Amino acid sequence: MHNFKLSLLGCLLGITSPLLHAATTTQSMINPQSGVVVGYWHNWCNGGGYKGGTAPCVNLEQINPQYNVVNVSFMKVYGNEVLPTFKLDPGIGLSESQFIAQIATLNSQGRSVLLALGGAEAHIELHKGQEQAFADEIIRLVELYGFDGLDIDLEQTAITAADNQTVIPAALRLVKDHYRAQGKNFLITMAPEFPYLTSNGLYTPYLRALEGYYDWINPQFYNQGGDGIWVDGIGWIAQNNDTLKGDFIYYIADSLVNGTRGFYKIPSDKLVFGIPTNNDAAATGYVKNPQDLFSAFNRLKAQSQPLRGVMTWSINWDMGRDAAGTSYGESFIKSYGPFIHGQQITPPTTDGKPVFAGLADVRIKQGTAFDPLSGVTAYDNEDGDLTASISVSGSVNNQQIGLYPLTYAVVDSDGHVTEQLRSAEVYSMTPVFSGISDTTITVGTTFDALAGITAKDDEDGDLTSQIQVVGSVDSQTVGSYTLSYQVIDSAGQQVTQTRKVTVREAGAVCDNVWQAKQVYVGGDVVNYNGKRWQAGWWTQGEEPGTSGQWGVWRQQGDSDCGGAVQPPVTGGSDFTIGDIGSSYVVANGQVSIDLTVTTMNAVQITARLQQGSSVFGSVSALVDGTSPLQLVANGVSAGNYELVITGLASGQAQVDHSVAVTLTASSSDSGSGNYPAYAASTAYKAGDRVSNGGTNYECKPWPYTAWCGGTSTFYAPGTGSAWSDAWIKL
Repeated sequence: MHNFKLSLLGCLLGITSPLLHAATTTQSMINPQSGVVVGYWHNWCNGGGYKGGTAPCVNLEQINPQYNVVNVSFMKVYGNEVLPTFKLDPGIGLSESQFIAQIATLNSQGRSVLLALGGAEAHIELHKGQEQAFADEIIRLVELYGFDGLDIDLEQTAITAADNQTVIPAALRLVKDHYRAQGKNFLITMAPEFPYLTSNGLYTPYLRALEGYYDWINPQFYNQGGDGIWVDGIGWIAQNNDTLKGDFIYYIADSLVNGTRGFYKIPSDKLVFGIPTNNDAAATGYVKNPQDLFSAFNRLKAQSQPLRGVMTWSINWDMGRDAAGTSYGESFIKSYGPFIHGQQITPPTTDGKPVFAGLADVRIKQGTAFDPLSGVTAYDNEDGDLTASISVSGSVNNQQIGLYPLTYAVVDSDGHVTEQLRSAEVYSMTPVFSGISDTTITVGTTFDALAGITAKDDEDGDLTSQIQVVGSVDSQTVGSYTLSYQVIDSAGQQVTQTRKVTVREAGAVCDNVWQAKQVYVGGDVVNYNGKRWQAGWWTQGEEPGTSGQWGVWRQQGDSDCGGAVQPPVTGGSDFTIGDIGSSYVVANGQVSIDLTVTTMNAVQITARLQQGSSVFGSVSALVDGTSPLQLVANGVSAGNYELVITGLASGQAQVDHSVAVTLTASSSDSGSGNYPAYAASTAYKAGDRVSNGGTNYECKPWPYTAWCGGTSTFYAPGTGSAWSDAWIKL
């Protein structure tokens, strides 16, 4: 059926017809029968990373064959349209017919292509009564493009928006039943962030409604910061704890497959473990040592609960580059692909099907001879050695760099067929530049564009003499200049890297240079590494250009400040204050006020709570950098007070700051505790502490801070169904 799909598609593309771009409606839906390696594919170009790297556009046919499930991202709402749909981004450089043909090619290799619904920025709101309309749109897209299923990738408010939790599962049941009637299995998967998978988490309505319909769940075990799991005898294991990464993977998976430790049960053969490809792909969660995952998976396999596979965000990041321009080299799929596909996750059936050995993926240096059958064997319990009966589909051009999928097949005397996919990569190491970085020079200074710049290649050696520079720098004229460095190796591989050179006036001062110890708030603009950056919210210590496209800093344009860093301020008495609330609760005539103080040098800080000339408590400390302080005041009652903080550095003038605070009397209401009562619709900040039901809570840092406020009862501390997404219990 796979070959029929390709040939029919080719016929359709060769004639003028309303079906010019349509996949055949008689196609099979490809379902992987063993372990899966799921990768998300970007329907956009050049995504920015958390560490400043870049994810390129990728054709489907460029995807490493070990990704046997590709999730096309994303099906979403466009403009004022009512229903989510999918539109191929023209920036990818593919026509619809090419895109359809590439899906067909992956299908012909036994690889599934799913449509992912949602994404981090999706604003999907479906309402009761739209079930059939949404199902019809999914079916239309399947018939048009040839998708094999749909992945629910709803995040943040889209999870619970409108009637999504009932309409989306109902629509997918309609779609699954529609294709079941045709003898096909429409794959349904989900990618929830793992904190939503608790017993009553926000994703459980989807899991319950699609029980018996979903094929697997690939949770996101990344971007969750300190969220994690409590394990008796060990304690709290956070998702971002690299030291306990292996334990986190094992215990969180063990909890899910057994429905223990407060998590909803997902059978092991339906659990796919989701991790990021590298540090650019996610803020946290990257597994630095793949052996941590291997060991955890082997522990689960030893208890007869092997997981179905791994998922990653994303294929594009696996093929991307870091901030320095160095390729990530598909390190994810090269580490995890052979492990998953070699695990025999689906046990051999009792019908005596033959099995292969020796089909690990292989890398072949360009020009080296390759025998696809070397070291490959096949065996069957009834027939014995079937190696001589192995057939191979596909070929490898050892003169052309690239990835080549090979499909191995063998048939036993009972007619049982076993097929297995293998990838062969023909490679040549690409040249590498050294010494290229943005720089700033003073007007009139002699500038040599090649000074300190080298290039080398593993096969060709030193290529410095072959470097070509495009562009020029007029060192006599103030301005910003871009140079492009290019070099080509003997295999015809060209590497290009750009560099910005800024020519400044002598003695020019670089204003507003980013400082690691400085506190910035939303709207503040700084200069750093030749760029101008604007803060999106409160931040300290986060380096511009490293926080990724969802981080606190947004690039505003070029700056003439080059890479210069402003010398630290020394000797001053000034300071900044953080974590101060506007009101506090008095308990038995006492109040405790926590705050943080940040200085640029050693400053003696004194904080005191006063009302008029009366002082009720004070605290003093020498602060050099950022330090927490706790002021305890006695003999106070409800009313308005002033928190006065003074700073005094040696030999400098004293600096005073004051903050108005309100003290409220404790009561027996829902807010009784050490902190102000929680109030919905309050714009709480990260670190704000409140009391609710007699228990104290602290608002989590970004990206969870926004959930602390608002009118939704889902995030009310201690009482809302998703309160732990926003608050930390003290």
